[in-house]
Amino acid sequence: MDYLCYHLHELPECAADLSLLSPGEQQLYAQRPLSSRIARCLLKQELARRLHKAPHTIELTTNEHGKPALPGNELYFNISHSANLLCLAFHHAPVGVDIQQIRPDAATRRLAKRIMCPQQLNIWESLGATADDFFASWCVAEALVKHAGATVWQAREFPFLYHHGRVETLFEGAPNIKIFSPAAGYCGAVATS
Repeated sequence: MDYLCYHLHELPECAADLSLLSPGEQQLYAQRPLSSRIARCLLKQELARRLHKAPHTIELTTNEHGKPALPGNELYFNISHSANLLCLAFHHAPVGVDIQQIRPDAATRRLAKRIMCPQQLNIWESLGATADDFFASWCVAEALVKHAGATVWQAREFPFLYHHGRVETLFEGAPNIKIFSPAAGYCGAVATS
């Protein structure tokens, strides 16, 4: 498994070269924000490099929740972006990645109740409910649901405990979780089979 992180503001506008995309993607992404176009183009370039194909020839499918995939699962990947940072993760088996900018002013308490299992919520609240711990937990929750091809609103179906940088999953068949720091002021987590 490996992942790549990009600071979007450091990339030239030509990084959003729509010729890298299939005709259908070109039409769709021409209407999207520049950051979305850059993300899709970087993904297609990296897939092309790894699969030894031209970027515009790589067709992606999506599941019922919108998670993109390669037909036939010849390579698994996942993508996440937050604020000005983009992360692409690649693996030979299912993978989920999430990065988050740590924002102390975010409505963490309200969100925590929606994504944390009761045991995790109790731990988080007993430690003083810090933004750092919340965003690390959020990344773990997102990585787990993305690994499963689900949505963040299903996060409580993938219970875990996060404490001092350590994760303990509480469900059978759970993937491996790695917490990482993609850049100053950000946290991240990746889930792999």
